[in-house]
Amino acid sequence: MSRSSRRAFVLGGGAAAIVAGPLAVAKLARAPLPSFKRQTAPSAPSEVAEWEKLAGASFLIGGEAGKAVARLVMVERPAIDPKRPAELARFQPFTAWFEMEARLAPAGQRTYSVAHPVKGAIDLFLGRGADKRGKAVLYALFN
Repeated sequence: MSRSSRRAFVLGGGAAAIVAGPLAVAKLARAPLPSFKRQTAPSAPSEVAEWEKLAGASFLIGGEAGKAVARLVMVERPAIDPKRPAELARFQPFTAWFEMEARLAPAGQRTYSVAHPVKGAIDLFLGRGADKRGKAVLYALFN
């Protein structure tokens, strides 16, 4: 099983925050969500690594309360199953975990528009976990 260390998570998050920067998030908040190029589910084996590099970055989620900023706190990947069918959308499944202010968070269990300056606008099915310290926990499973 491959897991990121806390140190790698913190360092990666810091680097991603510097790259994305608050200006990119501010620009994203002013832009309508559909202005980004829509992406379909990518099938590249390196997709999980791309998401891991974005740990700590801000995303804009369009939910029931409007657009709100969420932070990608972690990308978790299970061990690769050698019996995994080759025709599935991606080689490596993973889960992206987001955190945001609870009162602005979407209810979950449906598809929402998620936008980021690098990833563009993506429609993701988001689940909602238990709130922690006033923050809502959302997750997207990439299978």
